Amino acid sequence: MILLLSQIAVTASLFAILVIWAVGQVKHRRNKTWDDLVGQLRVNEWGFEEISERYLYKSGINATPEDIWPRIEGAKGLWAMYKNASVLLKLADYAAQHSDSSNEALIASLRADALQIRLSVISALVKYAFSRSTVGASVNAHRAATMYSEMLFHMTTLFQEHSAQLFPRYLQAM
Repeated sequence: MILLLSQIAVTASLFAILVIWAVGQVKHRRNKTWDDLVGQLRVNEWGFEEISERYLYKSGINATPEDIWPRIEGAKGLWAMYKNASVLLKLADYAAQHSDSSNEALIASLRADALQIRLSVISALVKYAFSRSTVGASVNAHRAATMYSEMLFHMTTLFQEHSAQLFPRYLQAM
């Protein structure tokens, strides 16, 4: 009986700690400023602007799956896309919170893009790690780069249409 009560007490304590931690994380995210969020972006020193057709203003890339890996500097570019996808979502949420009107469909599309980017990046990195060949990884890297280009285009559209005051700061950050 005592063992059962102690298990319940430990489980309840762990659950309470988890809830307190989660609430603190939400408050911490809400208190971030634009500059805090932008500071989390990985700069484009990994060559994405070289494979993008018009970088922020048009989706699509001009690289084949075979040449994508060296042009984005392999795992470095993939990891930057992975990290930037979540930061771009935070920027979209920030824009939605600080805007009179927001496009929920566009933000939902951004969430889907970020998920696809992250899945493609993880798949590419796993294939590369296990085979040490860029052949299998390049297909997923190409998919991730295409989705990343789409996400950047959607972000630009969001800021142009719904957060005009943040648009110049967005361009400067990118």
